[in-house]
Amino acid sequence: MRNIFTSLLLASSMTSAYAATATTPAIAEIQTNIGTITVQLNWEKAPISSQNFVNYTNKGFYKNIVFHRVIKDFMIQTGGVDVLTGKFKTPDAPIVNEASNGLKNLKYTLAMARAADSNSATSQFFINTKDNAFLDKSTTSDGYAVFGEVISGKEFVDKINGYLALSTGYSGDGGVPVMTDGVYECGLNFCLKKIYIENVYTSQVVDSINSITRIAVTGNGKVTSTPNGIVCGLIGNKSCTLKKPFGSAVTLNATPSTGYEFKGWSGDCSGIKSPLILDTKTKNNNCTATFTKIGA
Repeated sequence: MRNIFTSLLLASSMTSAYAATATTPAIAEIQTNIGTITVQLNWEKAPISSQNFVNYTNKGFYKNIVFHRVIKDFMIQTGGVDVLTGKFKTPDAPIVNEASNGLKNLKYTLAMARAADSNSATSQFFINTKDNAFLDKSTTSDGYAVFGEVISGKEFVDKINGYLALSTGYSGDGGVPVMTDGVYECGLNFCLKKIYIENVYTSQVVDSINSITRIAVTGNGKVTSTPNGIVCGLIGNKSCTLKKPFGSAVTLNATPSTGYEFKGWSGDCSGIKSPLILDTKTKNNNCTATFTKIGA
């Protein structure tokens, strides 16, 4: 296998006791074009890397960013290549390597990608798809800083790792598809197989008491919750959040306007029934309720 440390690449395991405050995003919903990967950031042990990730998220840097490097049974990497142009976006200044924080590169953890320089990590990060102890800080290596872990959507991580690593993903200058040692990688101009981040959302209040479910409404209707807790944005904004007791079940009710009918839930709340009983114990949910004109 080729040396994985020759370009801007890979930059441990966490408990649930994260030092998140009411204004510190602890949960990140990484929406990909195949599903949502929900991540919990470790602000207590990786504050620099966590803040760096949130900074890029808040300015929309990760929107339409492809998974540009995948090695089966190793990792999936993203955070650099624009899926629309196939070119690397210009990142902010590099950050300090936090690999000495004691967190391990275990399966489903997120870590900062970097080049040979220990303190060269910028926007790129990777998700470990197996335990990778050799990426941890040691007497012979500066290591790769872990800053979060996947708490739901692991099936999408597995799908990306298996699907892309087994497909032909790199196209050379002559347009001839090539693949080396099972490594999927985008060319500088485009990717043949595109699995990408549509956007990343963070939750401002997520701790042992509160969580947030994001709800989108398409068509003419409304969504309410039991217990009550729907909070919508500005007038005309049909994206809402549901603040609710963490670890408890809530009921989402979809009510169509006159002349419309409820067609069903999609996303993490996929199904056709309303009311929908939602167990919020293990993850944030990103749900869409769709209403259409009767007879349309």
